[in-house]
Order: sequence, then structure tokens, then C-alpha cells
Amino acid sequence: MNLPHRVVVIGAGLLGGSLLAALQTRRGPQGAGVHLSAVSSPKTLAGLRAHGWCDDLYDYANLSKACDEADLVLLCTPLSCIYDQIDSIAAFRDHLAPNALVMDVGSTKDEICRHGWAAFPDEGPQSPRFVGGHPMAGSEKSGLSAADPLLYQSALWVLCPPPDLSRQRLDSVKLLVQAVGARVAILPPDLHDAAVARISHVPQILASVLAGWTSSEETLAEASLALAAGGFRDMTRLALSSWSVWRDIVATNSLQIGIGLQELSERLAVLAQTSKSWAVDQAELSDLGGPETMRRYFEVLASGESSSASHLLPSDPALGRRLLDSEKAFRETFAGGKAFRERFKMPRKGIVHDLSEFVVRLEDSPGQLLALLEPLAKASVNVQDLEILKVREGESGTVLLGFATPEEAEQARKVLGNDKFLVMDR
Repeated sequence: MNLPHRVVVIGAGLLGGSLLAALQTRRGPQGAGVHLSAVSSPKTLAGLRAHGWCDDLYDYANLSKACDEADLVLLCTPLSCIYDQIDSIAAFRDHLAPNALVMDVGSTKDEICRHGWAAFPDEGPQSPRFVGGHPMAGSEKSGLSAADPLLYQSALWVLCPPPDLSRQRLDSVKLLVQAVGARVAILPPDLHDAAVARISHVPQILASVLAGWTSSEETLAEASLALAAGGFRDMTRLALSSWSVWRDIVATNSLQIGIGLQELSERLAVLAQTSKSWAVDQAELSDLGGPETMRRYFEVLASGESSSASHLLPSDPALGRRLLDSEKAFRETFAGGKAFRERFKMPRKGIVHDLSEFVVRLEDSPGQLLALLEPLAKASVNVQDLEILKVREGESGTVLLGFATPEEAEQARKVLGNDKFLVMDR
């Protein structure tokens, strides 16, 4: 099976432009027969013409001509535009090549797949069909100016084909996805939307809420900005995203987002009430028992011996039990979150398999990062992922390195050694 011969990209913003750029850079022996066309606005077409990424350029008025004999049509426009484009292409489906596929790259799949599958039903073995697609890659930036030929490398690209479509029909699409460096996953659209609500859409909203809440009181906002460090920065990075980018995503996955926010709000409400009750009970314990009782109380907390709760204040054993129950609620919340996070060997950019990782402590001085990576490059050890976990001016920093296999990680350890860098398990 070969790559699709004629590929048409509709909408050359961040995703469409990055796809064209990536395909253009791979038009060697493997992709030499791929003909790339783009359909976009006049301004974007001017930018594409300057880049020279496409064989043909069309405006939206010539959509039918652009799709003539197309083997794969990729809809890379905002979600709100995709429905009309599906209908337009379906109206001239006879112009498409036999066995053609039409695929979108939107962030939600259930509604679009229902629409696309209805517009492109099975009308014979060579009839054009619609496949939902979602490359798990992106940026806070948008537009052709943000296009990156490496955007899809190591990303997971979800495909949502109609249930009656043979897997063989997907082979050329899989090859194209792999040609730009991504990995394929196949999911039903409803499962996709429920999952991305949890790992993408709800976190985006939470980041925006958190950043907005932090700035809601001016005096506290200034103090918070002065004190904020890496943890807050990482948790609120998504708040930099534009509503114009997210509007269609929220609108087309509003049910799953609503379910997620409701479930989270219920958990947070329980913890909020627990926290307030904990504060009241600790104040009462301090008033009744004094410093010595508070000292024993924190010893019991540290030991986790809930059976000692009744001994904290013999005159009011129920108070001791309430205090330890409050601590237990938060302890179990932390434990549950930590247990799941430890299962997730952070496939950053969507790598399907777990990475083999270790951390390295670096002195905060010029050239240290280069000194870390240069010997690995000379030894031909590929760093699959790198993340700076902690760095403060004048102090040492912690860098997480990820490798594709345990063998590569072990080789990297030997190259780095412990004489110059402190290498530790994660």
C-alpha cells in the first residue's frame, strides 16, 4: 500500500500548514508520488505560495476543482466550518477518486462523525467515505505563521472510521500519518470525546478558572504573581489559549465537558467542606488541649495511626476522630491522584509506549544543558523527550530525560556517568 497519490488540505492554519510542511519535507523516495493541493483564504494562499509547499493552490470558491480526483481530503478548518465543507464535498463526491477518504482533524469527534458518516454512506466498494481524525498535537499559537514541520512527530493521531469500513481502506491514511512522524490509534468517536474531555478540555477550563481566580482580588493577585513559580506556571500554561480556538471545541463536546466539570465540582465541594471543618476542629483542639495536645496531634497525623485519635483529647474523642477523618480525606485524594499519575509514564506528545526515564541534576551555570546533551549526541543516543522539572536562578536544576527503550536509557546512563552529573531514578 502506498501513500495517497493526490492529497488536498482544506484550511492551511497551524494544523493544515504543519501537515503540508511535514509532507513537503518527506517528498523523497517514499513520498515522491504525492501531489499536494491546498484550499485556503487569499492571505494564507499567498503565504503558501512563498513557502512552496504545494503543487496547486485554490481558494474556497474552487473547492470542487481542488478535490477533483483526490484520494484524500483533509479538513483542517475550525470545527464550525467542517460541517458545511462535508456537505459541499458530498455534493460532488463523484469528482473524487475511487476509494477516496475525507477526514477532518477536529478536536471532537462524535457529532462530526455522525454528520460525516451520514453524508458519505457505503454506496459500494469504491465509494468515498468519511473518517474522523484527531492529531493530538497543537500549540497556543495559530495560523500559517505557526506551522511547524515537526509538529506531528511522536504525536498520537486518533482515527474514528465508520464501523463498516474495512481496515484495509485506512492503510493509505495510516501511512500518511506515519510519514509525518505520528502514531495511529483507532477509537470510537464517543469514547474519544469522553476521554479528551478528561485529559484536554476540562483541564483547559480549569487552567483558565485557576488563573482567573488567582487574579480576582488585586492585592492577592500582586502577591501571587511575586510568589508564583514552576508549579503554578505549569498548571496555568493552558490559560494562554484563545477562546476563539476553544469556542467550537467546547460547543461540540459540551455534554462530556459538563459531566466532567460537575463530577470535579462535587469532589472539590466535599474537600472544601472538609477543609473548613478541619480548620474549625483544629482551632477547638488547640483551645481545649493547648500546645502539648497539638504536638501529639501532629505526631498522630505523621504516623497515620488513626487508632490514637481517641487519646488526643480524652474528654472529646469524637473531635479527635473528626480531625483524623479530615486528614484521611485529603490523604486518599493525594494517594489516588499520585497512583494514576505514576501509571502515566508521561508519553509527552502522545507516544504510545512508556518511555524509560531518569532525572539529572544540573548546576545552574552557562553551558550545563549543552554539556549534558552533547555527549549523548556524540554517542548516537536519541533523547526521545526532555523536560526541565525545576530550575531556580543560582540553584541546581532537575532535568527529566526520556528514552524509547530501557536499553537506550541504560546506555545514556553509562555515557553520562556520575562523575560530572548526578543521575537518579525518577
